[in-house]
Amino acid sequence: MSKEKEAPAKILKYLTDQNRPYSAIDILNNLHKEFGKTCITRVLEQLVSSGKIKEKVYGKQKVYVIDQSQLPDVDEKELTAMDKKIAELQEKVTAAKSKTKSMEGQLRGTDCNGQEDCRTAGKSDSCEE
Repeated sequence: MSKEKEAPAKILKYLTDQNRPYSAIDILNNLHKEFGKTCITRVLEQLVSSGKIKEKVYGKQKVYVIDQSQLPDVDEKELTAMDKKIAELQEKVTAAKSKTKSMEGQLRGTDCNGQEDCRTAGKSDSCEE
């Protein structure tokens, strides 16, 4: 029974941290079946009735999402700073990819003994002598 008392807090924290819609089955699987399906469904209904989360119905499927009005607003300066950081990190990734590509090219030019490729060094097809 103590597990069921922890369920509302854990489910609400999970939905807040992920900040995306989930069905009851998704929540069950993503929490690694820590709580039963009926417990999760009951808790989700309680959270909807208390106004902490929103429920959207698509046919027979019910999807639950955190109420966005409860989340803090993001400052424009913070968004601009994040965009700059993303651009910087993308440049680093591009540079790392090109460096990796050139290193792979150099690696292909050597054989298992660290010698130049037999074909480019003018030797026979076999490096072994």
